[in-house]
Amino acid sequence: GQAHRSYEYLTEALNTNISLLYRDFWQSLLSEINHANPTDLLPMHEDSSTTSHAFTDMTLMQLLRLRKINILMVPVLTPSPLFEQSVCGGQYQFATYLAARYSADYHVIMFIDGDTSLLERPQTQPLPSSSSSTQLKRTQQQIYYDRFFSPTHSTQCAGHRYQLIEQYVPPSHDTDEHLLQCTHDLLSHPKKWKFAMKNCHLKEGHIVGRTDAIYAYSVHHPDTLEGYAPIGVDDCISPGNTWSERYYLLESEMVQIHLRDRERKKECTCFVNRSK
Repeated sequence: GQAHRSYEYLTEALNTNISLLYRDFWQSLLSEINHANPTDLLPMHEDSSTTSHAFTDMTLMQLLRLRKINILMVPVLTPSPLFEQSVCGGQYQFATYLAARYSADYHVIMFIDGDTSLLERPQTQPLPSSSSSTQLKRTQQQIYYDRFFSPTHSTQCAGHRYQLIEQYVPPSHDTDEHLLQCTHDLLSHPKKWKFAMKNCHLKEGHIVGRTDAIYAYSVHHPDTLEGYAPIGVDDCISPGNTWSERYYLLESEMVQIHLRDRERKKECTCFVNRSK
């Protein structure tokens, strides 16, 4: 029954206009049809006063097709005692199964919770023969390629961990619009972003890994063993999961935002520390 309800809810959302799903943000997200190109970043941090008519009646399903995003639902029947006797109701075992089952179909697999979001950060780089700098905007695909496969930039790791930045969402703000606004604030207010990066790492982040190095990928640990990874690829998990630039994705690359419905730290809350 739950699987059927999830399917019906998702189908309804896919066939709904994005202008209805995201009333206050869809125009700034998609002011130009070219922004839907799967190789471009959606400019959520930018404002726009113009709107392309091509998006007026666009459904979420049509947008995902433009972005070349596929949704694969895998229902698994889980006995109720599992939820009563184990942490996360079998989530860890299910994640390992998914990695093994679908590794042949993808180059990279990531695990993230549904109440989190991945945010790419523009990377500032110096311009040649100049004292000024420019922002290099990379998609997730480009970031993963550089980390895992680039001949010049790869860290030669089987897996990486995201930095998890937590933001508490009070019950009064538990709506799609408030969640988008909370994420927008984090991107557009330098003081809040700096504070969150310094003070709101309250839990371990999730993982992304190469599918040709999979042994037993867990939710928080991209584990592999010698013999499972290609020659020259290492298990880069740092002892005690301590910070290291080789193992963790950097702030200049991508961070994972956890929009949580329970407060762990008062200062790490949506719409707090917003002044520039």
